[in-house]
Amino acid sequence: MSWNTILGQEKQKEVLRRAIRLGRLPNAYLFIGPEGVGKEATALEVAKVLNCDSPDALANAEACGVCASCQKFADLTHPNLELVFPVEGILLEPISESSSKREKQEEALEKLKQLYDEKRRNPYFTMQMDKAMGILTKQIELLIDKSLFKPSGEKKRVFIISQAERMNQESANKLLKLLEEPPRYVLFILVSSRPEQLLPTIVSRCQPIRFSALSTVQIREGLKRISSQSDAELDFAARFARGNFFQAQKVLNDSALKERRDRALNLLRFALSPQKQLELMREIETLAKQTRDEQLQTLAAMLLFFQDVERTLAAPSKSDILNQDVADAVNRFAQNFPNADFEQATREVEHARYAISRNANPTLTFTALAIRLKSLIRNELPSLQHS
Repeated sequence: MSWNTILGQEKQKEVLRRAIRLGRLPNAYLFIGPEGVGKEATALEVAKVLNCDSPDALANAEACGVCASCQKFADLTHPNLELVFPVEGILLEPISESSSKREKQEEALEKLKQLYDEKRRNPYFTMQMDKAMGILTKQIELLIDKSLFKPSGEKKRVFIISQAERMNQESANKLLKLLEEPPRYVLFILVSSRPEQLLPTIVSRCQPIRFSALSTVQIREGLKRISSQSDAELDFAARFARGNFFQAQKVLNDSALKERRDRALNLLRFALSPQKQLELMREIETLAKQTRDEQLQTLAAMLLFFQDVERTLAAPSKSDILNQDVADAVNRFAQNFPNADFEQATREVEHARYAISRNANPTLTFTALAIRLKSLIRNELPSLQHS
């Protein structure tokens, strides 16, 4: 990883590099922006530069990429790097003497190793454990303990807190105390796609850096570096990902994507038909049994279908739609529901995606979504905003 391999974010990278060159880093940054746009990849690059063994690293704000320090950062094993993200609480408990509990601890540890393996392969991957209840108080307490130790090599310790909005009240308050009196040799980088859920007092202690959603062109170019698939496949993945480079990579390697798109269409058809309520319940049951990633991609496919319908309503004579293989369905939808509130419907789907990503009950989430989409598309009820 290097600055050049981080897609887009040119202004953000230059702000950070200038701060490194001038030696004017704050005690804490807050990286804000959509998921999959390179916030954590950038945080890791900052940490790598600050600890690079090259004598010119700080002056040029550029890591050499070949020294022992850089190699340890590539492997995520550098002693000056701490990654904090939602993990299962059982990992923070002492090794149990009970065979059944110890087996669960070993399973959780294996999952943790897999997350680190994926992060090493892909810095755009966001680590979190499925059964995690957020960033726990014990994790922040451990971070406080580690902050007492000066960095190796007289460099800078960098604490990266991924999904910082998932701290509970107690853990957030403990972190706040650390931010109020931060060790001079520690740089905190909080990363969040939902900064409004952070304590305002924590936000006020951090210098914000706002990251932008990636353009389709930027994602397509990034995919070209790592894939030899056709331009049509790259374009589909880039547009499907909606600004999220990690999502685009998953789409590119997913042969079942159209099947999930069809499930999204089924959910819409059944939700909009009073005679299809039994089929709707069965479809929701099927969706609830999918993995979380499959559920998220089903919802992402629904968003792209809405975009295609909106394009068709805006310019019926053009064929600039992503779902060319179901163009007839797009046209029928546009003809049947020309006054649908697609803007609010899109918000509802985004809300459902966020809920699913945070381990909400999928049956309840998809049921509520179906009810809301029916009212918005048929204009049966006024739009309601989520708080």
